[in-house]
Amino acid sequence: MEILWPALGVVVTVLFVIFILTRHWQQMLRQQSRAIRQLSRRVQDLEDMANPELRRRLGEAAPVPLEQVITFSMRLGERFWRDAVRVTEDDRKYIHEFGSFLASVKMERWRSHTVATVSEILPARKSAGLQTRALDYYPDASGGDEALTLWELALGRPAAAGLRPRSLVLLLRADALELRALDASGDVAFNGSDNEYAKSNGGANGNNDASSAGHPAALLYLPLDPRQLEEFRDDDVESDGDEDQSENGRRNGTAPQLNSASYWHAFYAGSQDALGIEWELRVRDLGKKAEWERWHVWDSNAVSIGGE
Repeated sequence: MEILWPALGVVVTVLFVIFILTRHWQQMLRQQSRAIRQLSRRVQDLEDMANPELRRRLGEAAPVPLEQVITFSMRLGERFWRDAVRVTEDDRKYIHEFGSFLASVKMERWRSHTVATVSEILPARKSAGLQTRALDYYPDASGGDEALTLWELALGRPAAAGLRPRSLVLLLRADALELRALDASGDVAFNGSDNEYAKSNGGANGNNDASSAGHPAALLYLPLDPRQLEEFRDDDVESDGDEDQSENGRRNGTAPQLNSASYWHAFYAGSQDALGIEWELRVRDLGKKAEWERWHVWDSNAVSIGGE
């Protein structure tokens, strides 16, 4: 009996140690199994992300970014009405009483489409109020040349019942704005290339003309790509001090710098003197704005050291 009890104690101790080790190994195996499952799920997620169909669905569900905000306005002078479109005194009275004049067009260019907000000055018989319309324009994905009519102004009374009067229209295309004059059938009635007054004054592409070369059917052809408008870049009278400094630098021959707000602000202005058209275009490039804001965080003022 004296030997039995010590032996029993040793056996119990060994069994307890084996039990503890078994529990520890089981816990380790569970942790490893959990880690393996998590790793497998992550690998599967990565494989799913490589699936083109899933990427397409994610792209459709994600919000479409706003890329640019463009504001356009124009002024049609006396020369335009008298020589370019040749309206009579009766036509002018009709336009004044019934026509809605263009005040401005604001274009929000998203990646997939453009939202155009058109502001018009109502006829005098309606107390000359301001009317605003919003239009959505989806460019033809197949590369077609479809255009959206933003504004239309009848240039006189219709010649007969059921016929459209000749008119002035502003069109939005995928990469440009166009101003055209149409006859009663909807065909081009007048343009810069066949206008006699424009020919006698050096053509429609006169001084400071927004390029309508290559677009003879347009009285005004204005590309919306800032790279094609660089020669028309001008000082913005509504700009603040930071933009003024950048514009001063531009006039001195230096391009707007990344640490200047005008890096993503741009103002363009031009005229077609032969046709009596003046225009202005303001561009806010939000892609460049994000880049400018990241830079602006690090653009701190110099810190004085000691008594300097």
